[in-house]
Amino acid sequence: MKKYKDFKSIKKQDIQEFRGLERDVMFAPHPETLPTPLSVTRFGITYPNKKYYIKRENSPCFIIEYIVSGSGFLEINGEKYKLSAGDAYIIHPADRCEYYADENDPYKKYWINFYSGIFFLELLKAYNINERVYRNTDLSKYFEEIFKLENYSNLNDELYIPVSKILFSIIMDLAQSKKVDTKNPKEDLAYILKQRLNRSIAVPTSLEDIAKELYRSPNDLIRHFKKRYKVTPYAYLIRMRIERAKSLLINTERNISEIASYLCFSSEYHFSNAFKKNVGMCPKEYRKKNL
Repeated sequence: MKKYKDFKSIKKQDIQEFRGLERDVMFAPHPETLPTPLSVTRFGITYPNKKYYIKRENSPCFIIEYIVSGSGFLEINGEKYKLSAGDAYIIHPADRCEYYADENDPYKKYWINFYSGIFFLELLKAYNINERVYRNTDLSKYFEEIFKLENYSNLNDELYIPVSKILFSIIMDLAQSKKVDTKNPKEDLAYILKQRLNRSIAVPTSLEDIAKELYRSPNDLIRHFKKRYKVTPYAYLIRMRIERAKSLLINTERNISEIASYLCFSSEYHFSNAFKKNVGMCPKEYRKKNL
């Protein structure tokens, strides 16, 4: 596979040829001569590819990855996890792991690799971040900030402070995610509603039915959800379905009508309108552009 210096050098035909291409920015400082508490080595994006597979043993760096769309699997230190959109995981140095895409719905993911000594381990310990996998997170905004650093500098002495700030924010979100996850679901309506919506991407559902299950009114659920996630439950579900649709358009041969039906849209027309509103082009145009 070809090597690329930065995101801008990736060409559309290269992505078409390799499909699983990972766009990345690489710095690669030597771990034994770290001039700072934290040193980023690379960050990037993995595109959906049903044959994507990585095996790591005794890696010297930390890795944080976030699933944007699709699904896959992580086997780490003898434990196996099914991953889907909104899930994040942390790989520690010396972890034994394999991670790979679901062939039927391969994931797109963001990731960052970095060296750190006791600094990052102590940070994780301080906030009780001891698990490897975290469900129903939203780390996309942090990775978007990381990607902006592509044009900031290629010197670790200048990068480690802005990267450290972003990683600290990620840890705070994961700590909050863990805290919410251990609560009684009835005490956090927004969180349990988000979980329910994540399971309904390809399953017919209604807010009224969920409200009955939780013994609350639909308006009450909307209020709690919008306060927490800054979006309505309906808009969130549509966004997740559109993300799944993008993967299906690129990685399967299903026609537009089949995808619309699979993702529970009332009609192909409804699906196409929602897709264009969220993506800026109709499904046929998106498929043609990305194939």
